[in-house]
Amino acid sequence: MLLKLLVFLVPAAFASDPTQRQLKPVKGVPHSRLHLYQPSTTDTFRCIDGSQTILYSQLNDDYCDCQDGSDEPGTSACGNAFFYCSNVGHKGNFIPTNRVNDKLCDCCDGSDEYDSGVTCPNICDELGRAARVEREKVANVARKGFQKRQEMAKEGQTLRDSKLKDVEPLRQERATLEPERSRLEQDKKSAEEAEKKLQDEHRNQWEVIRNEKKKLRAAEWFEQLDLDKSGKIDREELRQNLFLDDDNDGFVNEDEVKAYLTIDEADLEHFQSSMYDRLKSAKNRHLEEARIKEEDERERARALENAPDDDDLLAEEDRHEGEAAEPINSEDEDDKMPEYPQEVKDAQEKAREARRLFDEVNEKTGDLDAKIREAEDFANSDYGEDYSWAALKDKCFDRNVQQYTYQFCPFGQNTQKDTGAYSGTSLGSFKNWSGPEGNKYSKMHFGDGQQCWNGPKRSTDITIECGEENELVEVTEPAKCEYLFTFRTPLACSDPDKEVVHDEF
Repeated sequence: MLLKLLVFLVPAAFASDPTQRQLKPVKGVPHSRLHLYQPSTTDTFRCIDGSQTILYSQLNDDYCDCQDGSDEPGTSACGNAFFYCSNVGHKGNFIPTNRVNDKLCDCCDGSDEYDSGVTCPNICDELGRAARVEREKVANVARKGFQKRQEMAKEGQTLRDSKLKDVEPLRQERATLEPERSRLEQDKKSAEEAEKKLQDEHRNQWEVIRNEKKKLRAAEWFEQLDLDKSGKIDREELRQNLFLDDDNDGFVNEDEVKAYLTIDEADLEHFQSSMYDRLKSAKNRHLEEARIKEEDERERARALENAPDDDDLLAEEDRHEGEAAEPINSEDEDDKMPEYPQEVKDAQEKAREARRLFDEVNEKTGDLDAKIREAEDFANSDYGEDYSWAALKDKCFDRNVQQYTYQFCPFGQNTQKDTGAYSGTSLGSFKNWSGPEGNKYSKMHFGDGQQCWNGPKRSTDITIECGEENELVEVTEPAKCEYLFTFRTPLACSDPDKEVVHDEF
């Protein structure tokens, strides 16, 4: 009895499995979905969205019963349904059902015009052959590119390992140099303090002497300006000095005097503190202007004379050169600080040597710090799952478009410049990989480029495609200051022999 029951149940079990029984074909439905369109035990069909159940005989009856259009995959009754073209010999595809029996051949096998009266030639074999040739061509490019990618991945991994291997020795060397650097820094500080102290002492001594001389010169000039010897200078006395004639009208007016004497009378103390330097500058300026004017007049006079002998002309020029070489005011010599004594020079030399020794060690430690940072940054950067992109670090690729040269530098900065120019406009620096989930390394984003006039900062998005060589193949600007680059590289190639092509979706 048990044996008979098993014989009865096993065929029933197989019959309930759509992969184990013969599926009834339904027009417009791919084989992968046929199990959804098989009649139930009650000879009904449940809409794919589960919204309702209809009679199985209502499938493809040219009337839309299901809201999702799933009951009419082979007719044009539902506007939201799709018809499947089997396209044997080529690639199956879906078309909207409103194209079914519209007297236009959409499927390469002509199956969409089964009831329109139009005879469509079956060109699937021809299209399939062309598609296979193209696929093989693309596969060959991908195959060669993938081989180069593997080589570049080894190069990137070797570079990473080398940099990481060098980090610890660099840190040890840095630690060894630090005590010496600290000692030399302290030596430099002490030597510079001693140098500054001696320089300040010398300068202060000179300034005391200079100020005393200045007071004496000011007192002498005060005596000359104090015409009535009253111990004070008034505006009338100051008006007698034509070097204050700023407008060159031949006399000194009230306003020109007030510019230097703001009170009614000036005693010696006020003259020394508030008037002497300004009057001295005014006098020197007046003398310089007079000298230039005199030279101009001599030049004009020579031009009006008959051409003199060469010897006379040279003698005249030498005489005037001698006059011009004389200082306007010998008092300026007192404003120059005398040369440092030997004690200060020795301190200066000692400080220079201390700075040199410190700078040498400090430069070495700075170089070591930079190398350590570079290695750590390299190790923490995202150069792809196999590190192949590391092979393109610090490399750039150009493309000329009309009068511009565009430059793409992975992990660096993109630029636009006039062809032949040395510098250009920044189109942004590398920010991140921006490809979609599952294909992260298919896009790059560059941002924070040079600000546009009345616009945003420039930015660039890079689309990365498989190619045998590294090449910037396209540059566009779809929006103001937003650029799109297309870059082909072996680094975007995967193994075509491991890819699976699906004809149905």
